[in-house]
Amino acid sequence: MLDTVILQLNPSQYHIQIYENFGATKEQITGARGGFRKWINNPTTQDKKNDIYKPRLTLIKRGAVLFLKVEFSAPKLIFNNNVEELNDSDFDLVIKTLRERMQSMGVLVFSTCLENAEIISFHPSKNIPLSKGYTANLAIKELNKIDCSKRFDFDEKNYRNNVEVLQFYTRSHSFVIYDKINDLVKPQKRATDKDQTKQQLSIFDYIQTNEQALQILRLEIRLSLKQKLNSVMDFLGQKTNPTFKDIFSKELCKKIVNSYWDNFFGDNLFIFNTNSSPQYILQLIFMKYPKIKILKAIKIVGLYLLCKDDDGIRGFRQIIDSHRHKRTDWQAVKQDLKQLEDEIFTSSVWGFIKDIRRELKDFKPYRLTKTQDLMCKEK
Repeated sequence: MLDTVILQLNPSQYHIQIYENFGATKEQITGARGGFRKWINNPTTQDKKNDIYKPRLTLIKRGAVLFLKVEFSAPKLIFNNNVEELNDSDFDLVIKTLRERMQSMGVLVFSTCLENAEIISFHPSKNIPLSKGYTANLAIKELNKIDCSKRFDFDEKNYRNNVEVLQFYTRSHSFVIYDKINDLVKPQKRATDKDQTKQQLSIFDYIQTNEQALQILRLEIRLSLKQKLNSVMDFLGQKTNPTFKDIFSKELCKKIVNSYWDNFFGDNLFIFNTNSSPQYILQLIFMKYPKIKILKAIKIVGLYLLCKDDDGIRGFRQIIDSHRHKRTDWQAVKQDLKQLEDEIFTSSVWGFIKDIRRELKDFKPYRLTKTQDLMCKEK
């Protein structure tokens, strides 16, 4: 549901008991001059050794005002991992735990202040357990074939010849899709989740001992800038400038993740059709468009096969873009591809697409007991 959250507290919402935890004395912090200064209070080496998950605290001085930025993974506060997911009913426990962990770091804050704290960034997400032997690697390889707006940069990370991370990003937001299980044991510099816990390593060990290894595809939306966050909230008809209690909502996270999925993949689902027979696709085109001209239908079959090739629509587009094209050329191709967006061309798709659709529709919190149930059904 919800993973990383960054709150911002104004001076009336918190009280620092131990300034030295921020690496300076009270006089040095409160008396500091300059337009912008910051001091950091992060979990200690001993905290990590004891596997006690704590937030990252940053004091930020703008002018004469000291703001406190609080960054944490909500599920890690409760489960010490983010494989398992929270539900709306967990909010009070999250607030209680966050308040206690901050107190242990020398910062006092009332529960109501945390509940009503300003949100400057958060990451709605969904863990998708894959069934019937599908792997996250295969899913990412196929999802990699979609077309993507050139407003987004694209990042594909390969480790040992496997595609394990797919990321579409701008400075203000990104859509990250990755292999959650393999990410658990990666070194920090290579992991997509940079803040792994000891328990997450033990979860990996547990999964590896099962006869059928679990595969989890993670979809994560990172709303990095407040302006983009508000833009997304407004687009979905939600309250802008939300507080923590506003965004701790399964329904809100569901709307955001589904919105990004539909925006990126909704028009490209024909790519995941498991039937690649040109003659079968030609028959479908004639069924859907009985008045279509024969050469036009054959052209669309060719476009269909080009898009389903190893490098997908992006590779197809790069070839066109490199061949003395006009800006209107790709738009003309996209108009023809729209004729493949009908459900008749997506009735038979990869099983992992069905898994994603199911989980995004139900949006039930993922728990490890569900993992065991899924494995039993597959045996």
